[in-house]
Amino acid sequence: MNTMSRWVVAMVWVCFSCGAAFGQAEVSGWGSLRGIRLDGELMAFTTGVRAVGSATPDVDRRGEMLGNAHFAREGNEQICTGGLRMGDPRRGFAYIFRAPNPLGCRMVFEDAGPGAINVDVLIKANVDVKMGGIYFYLHLPIADYSNESGALNISMLSVTGPAPLKARGLRFASPRRQLEMTLDAPREIVFANDRRKPSADWDVCFPLSRGNLAAGRTVHARITFKVFGEVDKTPADLAIDPSRPGSGFDGIGGNFRLQSPGDGPQVQYNLQNLRVAWGRVAMPLNLWQPKEDVDPIQAAHDGKLDKSVREAMEMARTLAQKRIPMISSVWSAPDWALARQSGGQGLFFGGRRRVNPKKWDDLCKSIGSYLEYLKQNYGAEPRLFSFNESNIGIQVLQSPEEHAEAIKRLGAYFASRGLATKMLLGDTGDPTPVDFIDAAMADAKAVKYIGAVSFHSWRGGTVEQFTRWGKAAKKLGLPLVVAEAGTDSNSYAYPNIFLEPWYGLEEISQYVEMCRICQPASILQWQLTENYSLLSGGQSGEPLGPTERFWLLKQLDATPAGSAAIPITCDKPAIIACAFADAKQGVYAVHLVNNGATRPATISGLPSNLKQMQVYVTDAARGMKEMEPLPVSGGTAHVTLDTQSFTTLINLP
Repeated sequence: MNTMSRWVVAMVWVCFSCGAAFGQAEVSGWGSLRGIRLDGELMAFTTGVRAVGSATPDVDRRGEMLGNAHFAREGNEQICTGGLRMGDPRRGFAYIFRAPNPLGCRMVFEDAGPGAINVDVLIKANVDVKMGGIYFYLHLPIADYSNESGALNISMLSVTGPAPLKARGLRFASPRRQLEMTLDAPREIVFANDRRKPSADWDVCFPLSRGNLAAGRTVHARITFKVFGEVDKTPADLAIDPSRPGSGFDGIGGNFRLQSPGDGPQVQYNLQNLRVAWGRVAMPLNLWQPKEDVDPIQAAHDGKLDKSVREAMEMARTLAQKRIPMISSVWSAPDWALARQSGGQGLFFGGRRRVNPKKWDDLCKSIGSYLEYLKQNYGAEPRLFSFNESNIGIQVLQSPEEHAEAIKRLGAYFASRGLATKMLLGDTGDPTPVDFIDAAMADAKAVKYIGAVSFHSWRGGTVEQFTRWGKAAKKLGLPLVVAEAGTDSNSYAYPNIFLEPWYGLEEISQYVEMCRICQPASILQWQLTENYSLLSGGQSGEPLGPTERFWLLKQLDATPAGSAAIPITCDKPAIIACAFADAKQGVYAVHLVNNGATRPATISGLPSNLKQMQVYVTDAARGMKEMEPLPVSGGTAHVTLDTQSFTTLINLP
């Protein structure tokens, strides 16, 4: 993931008073419409704009994201600016993304009445650009927009001829949903997806312009979307099963990779106001021993300890003083320890350099010296060590076999030096590469040095992927930690998106889902610093304060430490749920994310002797607000789940 330091969102969030200003259109930070809320339910579809090199457009979601994107909200308008990308996915990564952008783009998404929005697109060529054209893409979920026979029902509005036929709009209708798209001028509908290629969406696109653009030329379009359909407000039924306890939950953790002068106050605020169960700090190994022939410990004793190294060690000491178990991870290894750069993979991909096999012994010694100095001089000894996201090389690249070898080499060296630090298995860039850990798990010599299993949650995962991570941890009898938790690794570049209610709700939905499926011991937020901040303020003397994302995290962290995850079922896909229990203490916690319309819910399976539960709600207007106690009768509770809210039911012994 990209870890470039960025300034924190400066907008002050006072008791979420701006929550009412948020409208019905949901827009990503990179310029894609996510859908329109209708009475609280998201009518999902996505859009994108892309320049194509040929006259035949194709579907390429990555290419439809604005490069160098910036996101802002002004009242009922959401504004995305950046540069169009252009490329042919068959020829690899060839997108325009450099600054200044050859094709500058500004998109304004304006709420225009119930269920309706206007999209204004303005593109300007900053230089002469050779291309096939610029296209607007629309992607509709097949499950929502298919008719009874499984086909897409399309009506073309105000068709003109002769061929090629052009239309002023399109209407998509299904038994549950209807979407109407109106264009500012008749345009040719060029592409509908090839059903021979499996996809979860119906895809349609049309040209905004064709051919090359000369410097200074502009392209403008205005499109109106309106959604209709059924809003599901039917009651939800949930059931927990305390008889099947799973793994224990220590609580929410956080990453503390210091990168900005503003990190200190943010770290202090979060440590004072969150119950941080786990921490993760950086080991700036490239700065600890930049030259192979220089003893880093002697250099440190001589007063030559690098400022970033000292700050990282002080951060580790702070966590150690609070008795917070921690992971120490290497992002950048010293150049002398790495093999020569392989062709084509530059720093844009995070380095992607392998350890030089001839330097392994010296690298082990360098890492060990860092841990020894940290322990002796700062009183901190990390519980776990990893190379960050080594499966994709950010910044050290490893194959599964190299990962297993690193665990054996470093684990044995740590043990020989009397260090308690164990190795972290995985620490992958997202949940997808579940096979990355197989080689180490099959190697008994590696397994004895593993202290925990880990993946990062960027871009999300499937139920199958999360399940496999959980099973791997259980097979080894070790805790699973989500060492970096988040949904969009690029959001540091458009931090205003952090204030959009859907963003926080998507994050907490993912965390709740992981708690239910793979049962991590801790989920470590990226980050509890200024980078990807949970806080507002901090600029020009403004006081720091919590945003909705802070409260969502704190509310999940209200789960009593050590409680075991227990099964929970729900009959409504818009509700994401997890549950915990400590039967000996008589403590139960149920977390419910409602991404749909307001609806009643019934939770069954609670202990028959339980009489009431505390209720907390976080949404755009409330931050972990304590509600009236909820009565429980015969093991059943009835609660109203407000739209786009996170509700927690909990009892204390």
